[in-house]
Amino acid sequence: MKSLADTTELLDNTTTTLMGSEETLTPEIGIDLIDQWMVPLSESENTQPIAEELRKLKGLLGTDPADSTGIVKQMGVIAAKVLLIAPDIGAEGEMPSLLAGLAAALRLGASDTDT
Repeated sequence: MKSLADTTELLDNTTTTLMGSEETLTPEIGIDLIDQWMVPLSESENTQPIAEELRKLKGLLGTDPADSTGIVKQMGVIAAKVLLIAPDIGAEGEMPSLLAGLAAALRLGASDTDT
């Protein structure tokens, strides 16, 4: 299980990558991020639905040619599920705001993909 600090760092890294870091988003970058999230998300009952949606996204990213419409739709589904769990994390601390930032980054990343 990842520590809170590890999870926070992974949230920050994921959000930064999706929000337009200096490197272009590629399917390989997406798959790498998904792989980093699979274990921590699979460990908790309330995050398992997000892990399942990430599995679907990983499958879409692995197709050739990539289904950009499906990828954008799936990123939106994941963003919505991330926002749904934010209240379960609690109103205190930085985690809810990090989750809201991640959801926004997923939506932004999806809109950047839709070109």
